[in-house]
Amino acid sequence: MITHRIVEVSREHRRLFVVSEMTDVHIVRFDPGEDGAGRHIAGVSALVAAVIAVPVVGPASMLLTAVVSMALGVGAMLCLRPRAGCWWQLRAGYRGSVVEVFSSGNEREFAEFCRGLVRSMEYGET
Repeated sequence: MITHRIVEVSREHRRLFVVSEMTDVHIVRFDPGEDGAGRHIAGVSALVAAVIAVPVVGPASMLLTAVVSMALGVGAMLCLRPRAGCWWQLRAGYRGSVVEVFSSGNEREFAEFCRGLVRSMEYGET
């Protein structure tokens, strides 16, 4: 909730900020970085190795084949899973320290919150 006097954020716990006491409001963007090609190559290699392990190790031990195939399959899933997206955080100086006012992984939600806060701060200046 954003009014011309306060900002109240209720995520994990309720936080209340007085707009007139907020200074140096800024955005911090966390970017997980680009997906490396090496990670994808390792994932595909693990899948190929899991398929090859069945006829190669299978005659010696079916239990060993199952364990090796499962381990390689899990490794492939970890390497090929999509990475998390960007995360935005709104920080401000508040009563002598820098605090996180709001954060979100949803760009639209974050932009709406920032737009509301800008309007609130502009209202306080008039």
